[in-house]
Amino acid sequence: MSETTERPADPRLVAVAKTIKDMDDLARLMLTGLTRTKPWQRQLAVRLAEVDRLLQVLRLTIAMEKADAEIAVAALGVASACRRTAASLAGSRADFPALQAVALISDLGEKLRAAFNELA
Repeated sequence: MSETTERPADPRLVAVAKTIKDMDDLARLMLTGLTRTKPWQRQLAVRLAEVDRLLQVLRLTIAMEKADAEIAVAALGVASACRRTAASLAGSRADFPALQAVALISDLGEKLRAAFNELA
């Protein structure tokens, strides 16, 4: 009987997976919590929906085992959408918790981009 030993997962990949999950959870929570009565809330909802869509594209790209370059491009798309989301609220009348949550999403997007650049 042969024994198969499983190697522990690469810590960098575990960190990437956690970052993707955290970003997805935060974006979805913000989308469900927005009332969309004010212009900045409607704009934020559109931007967060774009981030959510690009996260799904990234997940599918990873699941389909595409080339590393394609995965890095998908991660760059997510990071860019996160930066656009943060930039769209700069100077708006958004409340402090929304600004902090968007800043966190932007930071997670940058962390994701850096992680995929490191892996590629």
